[in-house]
Amino acid sequence: MDGVKSENALDKRCRKTRRAIKTSLIKLMCEKDITDITITEISDEADINRKTFYAHYRGVYDILDEIENDLIEKLFHILDNADILKSMYNPYPLFKELTSEINKEFEFYRLLVQSKNYNSLLNKIKGTFKERFLELSKNTIKIDRETLSFVIDFVASGITSAYQEWFNSERSISLEQLSKTLSMLIGNGMNSLLENKI
Repeated sequence: MDGVKSENALDKRCRKTRRAIKTSLIKLMCEKDITDITITEISDEADINRKTFYAHYRGVYDILDEIENDLIEKLFHILDNADILKSMYNPYPLFKELTSEINKEFEFYRLLVQSKNYNSLLNKIKGTFKERFLELSKNTIKIDRETLSFVIDFVASGITSAYQEWFNSERSISLEQLSKTLSMLIGNGMNSLLENKI
């Protein structure tokens, strides 16, 4: 039993250290381009030594890869548990899940949105998201693939731009309010598209 406890404590400490390293990289990315960030700077920001850093990551881009993979995994989890056709008419449950995810690690996402590499990171995630969405919707949404691909690009760009603007604003409306507004806009637009078979 003690072995399990110490293993859990070690695992928790490991996750905490990795989270500190990732957050430190994102903080530094708010100030400078990723190509100018050093392991020493990340270690100092995370309050660890270089040996501890290398126990977790091989280098700066290794951290960025993990951040990308984490975000994609979370998005896929939300998508995989959704009814894609229903979500076209009423995307709010998807937005609710997304809002809940952002609220769990609000400061991390705020820094991520303000980082200098946010757009390139976002483009990779949007591309992967689009492929997944097209795959999940191929037997349920009766719109030709090319049109749907453009629609997903339009919607994903609008959502990410709105979230970025919200994080950079005074945030006088809540994330929940923003999510409801966006879901109404998207739901009404998709409703019209699906009903009229444009």
